[in-house]
Amino acid sequence: MISVDEAQARILAAFTPTGTEVVDLAHLAGRVLANDVKSPSDQPPFPASAMDGYAVRRSDGEAPRKVIGSAPAGHPFLGPVGPGETVRIFTGGVIPDGADAIVIQEEVDIVGGDVQFNASAMRPDFIRTAGLDFKAGDILVPAGKRITPRDMALLAAGDITEAKVRRLPRVAIASIGDELSAPGSPRQPGGIAASTGYGLSAMIAMWGGAPCDFGILPDNAQEIATVADADAELVVTLGGVSVGDHDLVQKALGTADFELDFWKVAMRPGKPLIFGRLGKTPILGMPGNPVSALVCAILFLRPAIDAMLGTAASQRTTSARLKQDLPANDGRQTYIRARLIHEGGDVWAEPFALQDSSMLSVLAKADALVVRAPDAPPAATGDRTEIIPLDGY
Repeated sequence: MISVDEAQARILAAFTPTGTEVVDLAHLAGRVLANDVKSPSDQPPFPASAMDGYAVRRSDGEAPRKVIGSAPAGHPFLGPVGPGETVRIFTGGVIPDGADAIVIQEEVDIVGGDVQFNASAMRPDFIRTAGLDFKAGDILVPAGKRITPRDMALLAAGDITEAKVRRLPRVAIASIGDELSAPGSPRQPGGIAASTGYGLSAMIAMWGGAPCDFGILPDNAQEIATVADADAELVVTLGGVSVGDHDLVQKALGTADFELDFWKVAMRPGKPLIFGRLGKTPILGMPGNPVSALVCAILFLRPAIDAMLGTAASQRTTSARLKQDLPANDGRQTYIRARLIHEGGDVWAEPFALQDSSMLSVLAKADALVVRAPDAPPAATGDRTEIIPLDGY
């Protein structure tokens, strides 16, 4: 068996970024940029008022001002502000030539049609200078970043209509087992509903990949070998990777130009994990137990998708205090499903009593995985422990 760290390193080494495609602004959310996106212009493109009020010249002091026009947003006043003059202006309105301060409307008195105010009311900081937000040539969103809704607004403000992004990595998923049937389909005696593929497809889509369901394959080496036909950057099989008489993945792939990199990782859950190449296509053989497979997806599949998208590895770990004692660990790195409790200004991890790798109900309720290193000594209540938060999974 190899360690989790070594397995992750070997898997990451097998992937390079996908090709690129140009996508229009409306469909950029969630995509990963292949190039820096730079602004073609300043924002704002002109000095603009941050308040409703009057655009004035500070050099005129407190002398009354004659209102010579108005400048609502989108309707600039066409002309300069001269001595003793002011322009009624509104938020977003263009600052007219000659003006260098704003007096907000609450600070003025109208006397005989003229505007009067104290000198202290003249505020140059109420003028948004051209390029205050960003300037022409500034990088709005850097290459390698997944575009957020906030980035979408920024790109639109920069008048960007399209961008070059990484193509979505295609990930083919094949569920293996005579006992499996699709949810809602007739079920044979001893059968169960195939579940892991649905969770895995959702994870892949959330992480920026394009899942492709290869369907349910029976425990038949010839049928399993058909995964070699998948048009994908990565093939993922679910089940059939252990050592039982019906665990046929390695046997099936042995007839389809399969080169094994490793089998078995020193972890719990998820020990029987296969990684290799099917021709030129990497293949990841995951355990059949649904919790094992989904934990393996978090640890190994997500970093692979990150590598194909050219982003930094996204597995995020933090720490919490244990809500209960834990015994010494054996030689396998262990991932314990736990709920998180915010108490006393700290975060506490409370492991679930049942940790069976078939129990999706426990994984669905969990907020985090408590990470126990190989041969870790006993841990006491209140000790700090490493966790992987499950938000977004």
